[in-house]
Amino acid sequence: MLRLFLSVDMVGSTQFKAKFSGRASDGWLDTFHTFFTHFPLMLAGQLGFEFLDKEETPAVDVWKMMGDEVIFMAQPSSAEELASILRALLRTMKLYEQQHYEKLPLRLKGTAWLAEFGEYNIELDIPELSYSDAAPHVDFIGPDLDLGFRLSKFARPASLVLSLDLVELLLGADNLSSVALYLVGSEELKGVLFGRPYPIIWMADAETGFDFLPWEIETCSMTASVTDALPTDNDTLRRAIDDMRLYLRKMHGIERDAFQIGK
Repeated sequence: MLRLFLSVDMVGSTQFKAKFSGRASDGWLDTFHTFFTHFPLMLAGQLGFEFLDKEETPAVDVWKMMGDEVIFMAQPSSAEELASILRALLRTMKLYEQQHYEKLPLRLKGTAWLAEFGEYNIELDIPELSYSDAAPHVDFIGPDLDLGFRLSKFARPASLVLSLDLVELLLGADNLSSVALYLVGSEELKGVLFGRPYPIIWMADAETGFDFLPWEIETCSMTASVTDALPTDNDTLRRAIDDMRLYLRKMHGIERDAFQIGK
């Protein structure tokens, strides 16, 4: 079983809350309460809009909330559906910022990755956290889950950072032209690829592109590198994926097959 995980996190939240240090929480509590209650509803609306001409709208459910972050889970049935879910998420992030953060020093950043359950990742029912036998609390653990949380460190506002497995599926989607993918560098992720730097790939909506603020460009070399750049060509992205597989096979004897969607 293949699952898609989507993390949306606030940028600037720690500093924002620090402004109210020593005072009542009312100054920041409403901002966070609104995010956790309204953002999932707004995403559901954008998914409905994205899949308006389809027979069904895929379910994208809240998995958990951690700190200033909400994590969603879905089971896309095709690469095309996957691309459309990601577009709806990006559009929701942009609309939410416009409606709620226009006069606040906050932004949203996103991470998207895949996990295949069975041999390498597992699903756990945790009775102690369940509301009832009919509504069990489900958690997930495994290296693919760890990858997503490590990768989120390189998420930036107005974009999504994607795992390589997810990018590989997108490259086979008929609606690939609706998104823009950028290879912005490579970074070591703790516990991932045995220390070999992992390609960092960002996604933007092909129609709207990135929406970085001037100081975000000035203070981040990755952000600056894509501001006026063209999307990375498909051959370069596939080469990054092939290089990862070659490294795992040659240096560590690990065969990393491509994920199969809709199986």
